[in-house]
Amino acid sequence: MLSEKQTKSANYLCIVSVLKTLKENGAITEKEYARAKKYYQQLTGADIVLAN
Repeated sequence: MLSEKQTKSANYLCIVSVLKTLKENGAITEKEYARAKKYYQQLTGADIVLAN
């Protein structure tokens, strides 16, 4: 099941990339970014931690 874990992490990284772009463009606040990042980590089941 290693590939399944990698897919979850890859999906999460893609979502975080979009969230980061939204934050940089001012569409969402830092608080909204942190909340969404936590939500999508739980939703995707990703087991990685990103340091921002």
